[in-house]
Amino acid sequence: MRKQLTLLGYEIRYAWLGLKRHFLLSVSALSAVGITLLLVGLFLIIGLHIEYFTNNVENDLSIHVVLDPAIVEQGELDAIQQEIESVPNVSSVQFSSKENELQLMIDEKGEAFSLYEGEQNPLGNAYFVHVVSGDDLPSVSSQIDRIPGVSSVAYGGGSVRSLVELLAKVRLIGSVGIVLLFLLSFYLIYNTIRTTIYSRSDDIIIMRQVGAENSFIKRPFEIEGVMISLCGALVPFLLISIGYPKVYSAMNGRLFASVFELIPPHTVIIWCAVFMLVSALLIGILASFIAVTKYLKEKR
Repeated sequence: MRKQLTLLGYEIRYAWLGLKRHFLLSVSALSAVGITLLLVGLFLIIGLHIEYFTNNVENDLSIHVVLDPAIVEQGELDAIQQEIESVPNVSSVQFSSKENELQLMIDEKGEAFSLYEGEQNPLGNAYFVHVVSGDDLPSVSSQIDRIPGVSSVAYGGGSVRSLVELLAKVRLIGSVGIVLLFLLSFYLIYNTIRTTIYSRSDDIIIMRQVGAENSFIKRPFEIEGVMISLCGALVPFLLISIGYPKVYSAMNGRLFASVFELIPPHTVIIWCAVFMLVSALLIGILASFIAVTKYLKEKR
């Protein structure tokens, strides 16, 4: 155990020495990786919000089932509700009285409709029907429309589905962007470690001549790659952890409407911290491992 700790200390010192010897190259790689990981973080935030918005939109989707105004008896209302609940893919059914329907109309279209309050109310009772998935809206709506006593059915039509599909496309583009930025970060660290290795080829030759194993030669370069990627991830994480709460506060926690509520800052910061830490470790280890392994195979 003591020997391993001593060896690890040597490898960290050697990696740190390599960073100092090639300071400008390391700073260049660190800056490029930092900018790339900042873009990765921004894409991640956009992706998280697209997923959040999509779930909110789909959860908010419901079918507005308006009954014939002549249906007022509780027995008839219960029978229609049971029929609606028996339709496949219906998750919940919420009753809305004609008084509540009028109030919703007043809230939406103005106080002029308050003249119809009381016995003058021409509206019928209604139900708000929620479905298992947004994809089920057309079929469930069509089946409910055939139930006797149902006057009309509405669920927002194609415009709502188009919004969900648009969000899905944006999410896909964001995912592709993250993958491309990962590859760019990988290449930057790989190129930096490869250049560092070639500049220290004499050191590697000496270590091989005294019997050093490949694993002993590799580890300092791998540690160096991890150092570059971790330092590169630190600045973008700080920028996001400081900047996002300010954006959240300035926009009052929502984007245009309540259905587009922003994710709370602490959740975003935790996601970014985990994502950037794991990404930096994976990119640093893999890029440096591949670079040094390829060099050692070429110089056998």
